[in-house]
Amino acid sequence: KAGGAYLPIDVDYPRERIDYIFENSGVRLLLTDDKYPTASLSDALTVMPIEAALQQATDRLESTCQPSDLCYIIYTSGTTGNPKGVMVEHRNVVRLFFNDAFQFDFGPSDTWTMFHSHCFDFSVWEMYGALLFGGRLIVIPKIVAKDATAYLQLLEQEGVTVLNQTPSAFYQLTREELLETVPDLSLRYVVFGGEALSPAKLKNWKATYPEVRLINMYGITETTVHVTFKEIEEKDIEQNISNIGTPIPTLLAYILDE
Repeated sequence: KAGGAYLPIDVDYPRERIDYIFENSGVRLLLTDDKYPTASLSDALTVMPIEAALQQATDRLESTCQPSDLCYIIYTSGTTGNPKGVMVEHRNVVRLFFNDAFQFDFGPSDTWTMFHSHCFDFSVWEMYGALLFGGRLIVIPKIVAKDATAYLQLLEQEGVTVLNQTPSAFYQLTREELLETVPDLSLRYVVFGGEALSPAKLKNWKATYPEVRLINMYGITETTVHVTFKEIEEKDIEQNISNIGTPIPTLLAYILDE
């Protein structure tokens, strides 16, 4: 609403990477907690504890934001040795979810998890997929995200309906779930991204949860999370063909060779 963009930084990054991001982006305000050491940061950077910022936020902001304003900057690995800041506008995020042929039916009864790091753009899909449709978002602590048993228990207890996973993380989760004697998940969608999918590995899961829609999506940070969409069906599982599908509405894909 205020018209600013957010730039997520993982406190576990090497200090050299953090310093480079600060300098390269020209960021002026750092929101953090008391655990992060800020003594050596540039004097040009204003450091504000998150708790203090929340206490100041008493008035409802009038929106000064335009569709062409930046929504966020996410730094990717880059190809030149230095991280590369990808700048994404509000309208890019909005059209990802709101277009004439949107393939999902997300709504206020959905519960999502923010499983991925806020520094990975899959988190954009998780955050705004939940909140822009009036749903509920559960932020997953790192320690739970790394523990398939604990994460599965959370999915069951919270009645999560939309799950977003890299295939490798999901394979680990399915091994835990298929040990359960009674299927107890409330999922409507599982959305894959971030790496190649092996559909054959979904066979036992699909047999246990035939009504859950399995969606494979491919994209890059520069095009706002997702570019293509493919619903995984029985024939895809039987043939074990990794297929990224067709472009989502508002985007195009160019095939350059065989």
